Amino acid sequence: MVLKGGCAVVRAARTYELEVTLPGGGVKRVAVTEKRVRRLNLRVRADGSVALSVPAGTAPASARSFLEHSAAWLERALARSVRKRAAAEERRREPLISRTGADAGTLPLWGRLVPATEVLGADAPQLADDELARRIDALYRREVARALPVAATRYEAALGVHAARWSVRTMETRWGSCTPATGSIRMCSRLAAYPPACLDSVVAHELVHLLEPSHNARFHALLDEVCPGNRDARRILKCSPREACANGGTALGSEHDGETTLHI
Repeated sequence: MVLKGGCAVVRAARTYELEVTLPGGGVKRVAVTEKRVRRLNLRVRADGSVALSVPAGTAPASARSFLEHSAAWLERALARSVRKRAAAEERRREPLISRTGADAGTLPLWGRLVPATEVLGADAPQLADDELARRIDALYRREVARALPVAATRYEAALGVHAARWSVRTMETRWGSCTPATGSIRMCSRLAAYPPACLDSVVAHELVHLLEPSHNARFHALLDEVCPGNRDARRILKCSPREACANGGTALGSEHDGETTLHI
């Protein structure tokens, strides 16, 4: 049913969606959830999705009115989110091995810069880019596969769950993924470039999905309980591997990096 002001209720329930028309003419879907909150909270998440939390019993018309008055703020916040994601992706795709500079010939491995010749072979400096990338990927796959059982066992015990299958893959856009219906979990090989705490965080994250498929409050509460450092690790994973090494595996930025919230 289409409502006034360029907003339409897509699905009416305790959790439903509204569509808001932005000043620039675009239309954005907003997930609305009734919660035990005292005020309306509009949030642009790091992935560009938008969520609105409202006090229980708030009429959809009131949520719609709030979105209409917040449309200009939302458009600016979405633009900032796009710029942040683009910058993070550019950093993540920086060359793993620098051929020039003070740290030339080194490779990020578990949060430290190590000589490429020690882990890729004495001929690493002379390799063509495609062969170098193949060796790095093979190394990272082996390293994650070696470290994974220890982390998996620890967090499976902490959560009281068990993954049916683990695999290590080259993943371009995710650090991990889980299929709760089958208990299958996939891990990104590139995690081997980052401090071990990042692998722990992703392992815990995917295992929590066996208990809670969505990223709701229960999910984050469970994750924070078993892996208190997951938020720091998430910030580190927004850096390039070489940046993470240069900062000694220390989290950069603030806890709310990548997420923008408006309260009223």
